[in-house]
Amino acid sequence: MLAECRRALERATEQLAALLAVTGARTVENTLRPFNELLLQTNNAGAIAGLLSEVDHDEGNRDTARSYEQEVSQFSSELQLHRGLYDALAAVDVSGEDASTQRFHRHMLREYRRAGVHCEDATRARLHQIEAELTKLGQRFSKNISEDVRTLEISDPARLIGLPADFVQRHQPDEQGRIRLTTDYPDYNPVMTYAADDSLRREMYVKFRSRGDADNEAVLREILILRAEKASLLGYANWADYITEDKMIRNGDNAAEFIDKVWQLAEPRARREYDELLEQLRQGDPAAAEVGDWQKLWLENQVKKQRYEVDSEEVRNYFPFRDVLDGLLRITEAIYDLEYRRVEVAAWHPDVQVFDVWRQGAAPEQLGRIYLDMHPREGKYKHAAQFTYRDGLLGAQLPEGVLVCNFPDPQQGLALMEHDDVVTMFHEFGHLMHHILGGRQRWVRQSGVSTEFDFVEAPSQMFEEWAWSHAILTRFARHHETGAPIPAALVEKMRRADRFGLGTATVQQMFYAKVALEFHRADPTALEQLKTLQQLQSKYTPFRYVDGTRFHTSFGHLVGYSAMYYTYMWSLVIAKDLLTPFAGDELMSTDVTYRYRDRVLAPGGSKDAAELVRDFLGREYDFAAFEAYLRE
Repeated sequence: MLAECRRALERATEQLAALLAVTGARTVENTLRPFNELLLQTNNAGAIAGLLSEVDHDEGNRDTARSYEQEVSQFSSELQLHRGLYDALAAVDVSGEDASTQRFHRHMLREYRRAGVHCEDATRARLHQIEAELTKLGQRFSKNISEDVRTLEISDPARLIGLPADFVQRHQPDEQGRIRLTTDYPDYNPVMTYAADDSLRREMYVKFRSRGDADNEAVLREILILRAEKASLLGYANWADYITEDKMIRNGDNAAEFIDKVWQLAEPRARREYDELLEQLRQGDPAAAEVGDWQKLWLENQVKKQRYEVDSEEVRNYFPFRDVLDGLLRITEAIYDLEYRRVEVAAWHPDVQVFDVWRQGAAPEQLGRIYLDMHPREGKYKHAAQFTYRDGLLGAQLPEGVLVCNFPDPQQGLALMEHDDVVTMFHEFGHLMHHILGGRQRWVRQSGVSTEFDFVEAPSQMFEEWAWSHAILTRFARHHETGAPIPAALVEKMRRADRFGLGTATVQQMFYAKVALEFHRADPTALEQLKTLQQLQSKYTPFRYVDGTRFHTSFGHLVGYSAMYYTYMWSLVIAKDLLTPFAGDELMSTDVTYRYRDRVLAPGGSKDAAELVRDFLGREYDFAAFEAYLRE
């Protein structure tokens, strides 16, 4: 696969030379289409390198992939700052072309201007240098997180009291009597949710929230300085204003206003929920004066068990990993008129499952391919995400996408999933469907999830609802011992219990969004990262900062999302509105799902996100559904 990356980069280099050699009048055929192919090959190289740097099982291959990623980034930067290429594109007359061609042409010229192609030679050279440095620093920041897996060794099995039986079974003492826990999610989440030992949860929390602290504060400072310099060279007040300009939100001030609007809506609910958590904590510790952040998940679980009669351990019994995955595949086949055909192809690890995606109907056709890399291993990306392997280009290349997750592995025993993990799987698969179904465009920059960045999460957040419907869950959620389907009463209790913690979770997300935004609006040379983090946590959440933690050093979104972490909540506002036509029992109604597929997912980025939503809803999106969700 690394050789494929090299070939794609070589083809891109050849395509660039041929495009620049064109003589005579510049046209769509001799300039815009070859440029499209140039972008396609560059994207291919970058996607493969970016994927393998995060998932390849061999450390040497990951390092090689990172070097290729740097090379692709350098080449891409050269393209964006290439005045001759810009002049060639600008000379193409698209006035007689269709809307998608005009949009592609207009957006590409905008990208060139935002990259600084209009600047003098010395400034363009500096901008190019900044991009190269930012790529290396971003890789270093991410690597420091993924490879900083911390361990917690305990010698007393009694410290695991409260944890599920299958978790305890997988964590037997070694020959020295030690039980090893790690900060990877399959260990971290159960410990934080179920462990009765408060000190164990606190130790795990501190280790988890300190990952990357040996190096990443300094790395982040360099990233922020370079981003601020780039923004200044391009005439922007700060990086936040620069990076949001071509998004739905338009500027940093609007992002700040949005964050505070959501926080103000959620804060009263968060305060009430915090008081309930404190009341719960005082049942065991009457002298407790506050709730520690490391106690939040455990206390929420206790409240749900006692007040909402939902035991997360009971719920897990209905979600064996293989059943969940199979159910998800069957559901998306039905609502989008698809068929998944398992294929045996070489991948970066033997555990990866590969499926070709076909459209059903009178004339079946292949739409793309998906790769499912679902379980943790050493050196692998630690979160859950959809990665691009290939962008789709109509008539030239089918889209291929990758789901990278860290769910329990059935090969290591009974792999029961938390319902939160089920929701995460549906969420990420929503991205995968967007990539595949939207991957039939003529212009590569309109393919798949290439909408405005702050709309990208909306389709995946909307698809989470399918993981909450009893009618949907009964298709796959069956007790791993008895085979009985999950009861409707239990799902209703789960829904009610899920509402508890919505306020604290929302203000926590606004805290993260504010950190990302303010880190990119402040003077990076004067920014005191930890102090700013503490101040924002104190203002936006009811939970006190925990000594010894450095959350920002493991906040990987600061690389990929930079100042735009607000997009998760911005997209959720739209996602709740997108759900309104599915009211009642319409989640499997193909009258609605096909219309959603065709008007929101299939167009990819060929239209503005607001227009896609309007096409589906028949009106402009608004805040009403989200506000009702937050207040119900």
